[in-house]
Amino acid sequence: MSYQISLGSWGSVFAVPSSVVDQHIKIASEAQLKVLLYLLRHSDESLDDHQLSESLRISPEEVKNAVSFWIERGLLSEHEDTLLPATPVQASVVSAPAPSTEQPQPKKHRTTVSRAQRPDPLFVAKLLKEDRNLAGLLEEAQIALKKPLSSGDTGTLVMLYDSFGLPCEVIAMLLNYLAASGNADMRAVERYGIRWSDEGIKTVTDAEIALDRMARSKEAWGRVSSLLGIRNIGRPTKAQMENADRWLNTWQFSNEMITEAYERCVNTKGEYSMSYINAILKRWYAKGIKSLDTLQMEESASKKKPKTDRKGKSGKGSVYSVENASFNVQKYEDDSLFDD
Repeated sequence: MSYQISLGSWGSVFAVPSSVVDQHIKIASEAQLKVLLYLLRHSDESLDDHQLSESLRISPEEVKNAVSFWIERGLLSEHEDTLLPATPVQASVVSAPAPSTEQPQPKKHRTTVSRAQRPDPLFVAKLLKEDRNLAGLLEEAQIALKKPLSSGDTGTLVMLYDSFGLPCEVIAMLLNYLAASGNADMRAVERYGIRWSDEGIKTVTDAEIALDRMARSKEAWGRVSSLLGIRNIGRPTKAQMENADRWLNTWQFSNEMITEAYERCVNTKGEYSMSYINAILKRWYAKGIKSLDTLQMEESASKKKPKTDRKGKSGKGSVYSVENASFNVQKYEDDSLFDD
């Protein structure tokens, strides 16, 4: 009898140094990882910058920067136009484990890094020498922030550019918008920058649309907070901004309707609750009620409906049924639990 194991795609594997994942993946850019993996896969071939550029669909300059990055990181060395391992490395390979009589050692806990980290100052300095656009961004950032950049500030901007892939012009647009709105601290820049990267906002056109949306959301919150007499200490919360934007820009309710929902909330609950107001407006929006006149007509019609018993029969002289009303207190209490 003959035996054969079909490994499928695992039949062709190549070694990757463990340090790539353990130490470098948190700061390496997409292009840098692409170049390294391609070189490792084709280690028996002689490749130049243009061949790598065409195969990976990145510019020759990005190829050179990627190779320099791995040399700087001590993973590769260059000798007479040939790349060599700089030091012996531990590689991650798929292989059958050798029999051992030793007792297995407990595995050490390793912290998982889920986000790119700020690059170290040496890498930042090298990148600034090679990339004029990035150097220009840092100059513009100092003007927008009206202060010299700290090493942390610089690291944040380089991280958004190199690790999250935001172009310099897009980062500059975000910086200038936040500066004009009085919110130009680096934590806000980082928060919005990462969100933009996650949402795929990578072009000037996409950034213009995102900034317009941010401006309309801010304007909506200003209008709602004025209507309801809300005075926050500090900046509004994400939920407040999203609800205000939904009420005015998506559902397009008037000031009168928002005020009416607020008053009904306070009269019913005895206190202000944004989620409760949102539940009321959500029900009105679903029913197409956009004005106080329409609301009054709908509620008047609900009051005139005869109350039915459990068998579905209507009785004479039936009274107003809370269940048939457009404003069902218990229903809104239930809905409000899911609208924060």
